[in-house]
Amino acid sequence: MIDHQLTMFKVKSGLMDLWTEETAGQSYEQWFAAMRPKLFQHFGITEMDFLIYDNNSFMTLEGHKSAVKRKDALLFYTKGITRASFLSQIHKRGFDYADDFLLIKNWKSEPLGLLILKSNERWQSFASSPYLHELEIAVSHFIQKVRKMVFLVKEEKSYRHLFAVTELFNSTMDSNVIVDGIVAAVSESFPSFDVELLLSHEQTDMMQKYKLLDYMNERPSAMNAFVSGEVTREELTESSSTLINVPIKGRQGIYGVLQIKAPLDFVFSSIQNNFIRMVAHTAGNALENASLYDQSHRVIEDLQLVNETSRKLNSNMPFEEMIAFLQQQFLKAFQPTEIAFVFIDEKNNYDISGLSTDFFRTDAGHDYIAFATNHLERGKDALFNANFRSPIEGKFLYRSVIAIPIKTQGKLTGLVILLHRDQYFFSFDSFKLMQSLIGHSSLALANSMLRDQLQELVDKDQLTKLYTRSYVDEIIEKSIINDEAGVFVLLDVDDFKKVNDTYGHVMGDEVLKQIAATILSEVSGKGVAGRWGGEEIAIFLPSANYNEGAEFTERLLTLIPTVTEPQVTVSIGMRNWTKKRELTYNELFHYTDKALYKAKKNGKNQVVIHDATTCTFS
Repeated sequence: MIDHQLTMFKVKSGLMDLWTEETAGQSYEQWFAAMRPKLFQHFGITEMDFLIYDNNSFMTLEGHKSAVKRKDALLFYTKGITRASFLSQIHKRGFDYADDFLLIKNWKSEPLGLLILKSNERWQSFASSPYLHELEIAVSHFIQKVRKMVFLVKEEKSYRHLFAVTELFNSTMDSNVIVDGIVAAVSESFPSFDVELLLSHEQTDMMQKYKLLDYMNERPSAMNAFVSGEVTREELTESSSTLINVPIKGRQGIYGVLQIKAPLDFVFSSIQNNFIRMVAHTAGNALENASLYDQSHRVIEDLQLVNETSRKLNSNMPFEEMIAFLQQQFLKAFQPTEIAFVFIDEKNNYDISGLSTDFFRTDAGHDYIAFATNHLERGKDALFNANFRSPIEGKFLYRSVIAIPIKTQGKLTGLVILLHRDQYFFSFDSFKLMQSLIGHSSLALANSMLRDQLQELVDKDQLTKLYTRSYVDEIIEKSIINDEAGVFVLLDVDDFKKVNDTYGHVMGDEVLKQIAATILSEVSGKGVAGRWGGEEIAIFLPSANYNEGAEFTERLLTLIPTVTEPQVTVSIGMRNWTKKRELTYNELFHYTDKALYKAKKNGKNQVVIHDATTCTFS
């Protein structure tokens, strides 16, 4: 009796010494490793293991710490279990050496741990004494203190980690750094788990690195977490795992879902659950602050863009210059892959601006224009689709589409189309900004178009669509100052009075329009043509030389009789000029008019060129 009492005293002293030693462990493994020699010293036990109680089962210390499967756990039920049957379960779990165990309970008789051992004579003698219960109490107190200490150490580590993460989140306004920090923090705490981040569509700038929530095809548990703001769990039987969905939630919204895939039978501790929740909550607030910061900067930039655009458009810019300015603004602000400016005439034919990208001149581009136009003509305000699935022959060339109407007095007069190959490339904010820009631009565009139309009425002859004499005069005077060379041509329809007298003035007008259309086609990209008065037409070819002018006039002389009905011929006078042989505009006109007079006098239907060198006619 005295020996057992002394042994009990030494065990208690040993446990007390162990608790007060500076080298006391910080994990269950370390504590048990320190406790094992004490039990060996007093009882001579050589084979023993300690199992920690958790979730109605006893787990090895390694199993309790790591995410291993719980199939090796030792289930414990208080009802209907005998000592022999429990020892049998212990043997089945791989502890064949065990022939005795000590069940450690707290003051509520709730299990704390299980000491499995191979007994010897000393232990059997002690176990049969009244001091066994005292040993159970002493070890129970020790285990409870250890559990509390381990909990505090883990909690301290968790808070230190959380502090470091929070410090990172609060030190930056870069959303990329924040979301990287979320994944890194959770992955570091659970290195054997799969960690993934699903972001809301407002975070499209990070879609290259992280997935966006697919609202139509995402797992219901992930969508429930995103919508409700609560943590959800889903068992994935196909992979024997559990999917935990943690919302990244701020004060004003939810910005994504953190997904953690753990083994099906892994149980998260309260510390681990709190750590995950607090990381997600802190990250949600940080991401919200970063988003608001970015948004405030974008609002300022957007206001500056709208102000700059409005100021520029109200400066009476020519229409084509205005479109070029808008093109640059849209390319800079929205970075589309393709852009088109389309204008609709009174007959509902659409004209694609030359400043549109080449894609819109292809068949596929025309399909997109037709689709957008039909959408807007049905009375829709605009087209915005960040995940566009084209009904056009099953093509998916561009997944992000914006089409904004240009309206004049409520009537659709055009549209602007932006396309990008990536889905969700354009945000809703971009869409609203573009609507604002087009809204501010519509009136200026309409006014510019009206100014151009009015200017065209002033600058062009309404019958032939040729320029007026005053317009051509201005072009020639500028060219003589700025260009190195040029050719001036005067053309007169032969016997035009006879056409009017024979066929009537209506037919005479048709002949003039036929000739004008031919000249406009021939002069396109080379120069300008204007109606000089009556049946006389002037043509100016800036930068053209003598030979080019001669070839051009000979072609007109041959071509015009073939395109007129009734057939007519023309007489043509030509004069070229160069910087070496400078002429005033009056001199240029005078020499060309003399050449035309010569052509008429010599029998008509011919070209006469005034030679600047010899001042003779040829």
